[in-house]
Amino acid sequence: MVKVVEYDKVRDLEGFLRKLAESGYLVEYGPHAVLEDHSEISTFKVYVGNELAAYIVAHYITQYYRAFLENYEDSDEALLDKLLEIKYSGERWSIPVNPLYVIAFNECLLRVLEGYRDEYPVVDGNRLVEEYRSRNPNYRSIPRVIVARIIDSW
Repeated sequence: MVKVVEYDKVRDLEGFLRKLAESGYLVEYGPHAVLEDHSEISTFKVYVGNELAAYIVAHYITQYYRAFLENYEDSDEALLDKLLEIKYSGERWSIPVNPLYVIAFNECLLRVLEGYRDEYPVVDGNRLVEEYRSRNPNYRSIPRVIVARIIDSW
């Protein structure tokens, strides 16, 4: 069984990955990239025991996205200072800007998805996502390329 699911109930990526681990899955972090639009994309392998249960493709923003919204890009020094301020503030979150793409190899993981719901990890999470989407109208196509590559690699 192989099923590709667009899963749009995740607002807190870190919380979702913790939930998978609490449910008995091993989550292996795979390739990661920071994109030119200041979003990030990562792939994860999810295992049950030694068996690959799924690949997950996540396209998201993190706390560092705030620095780019606040126009610190005009000065390299000001941007670096802001990024360091954010790094040492202890603030850490990841909010998907697209549905997660789950390429599932068994039904068990799909049952975990059915019952999962969460909230944004920061008060202004929805505003940050909407701001990202308005600045990047082609955002929906970004993770689809990765999903296609994973499917092609079987």
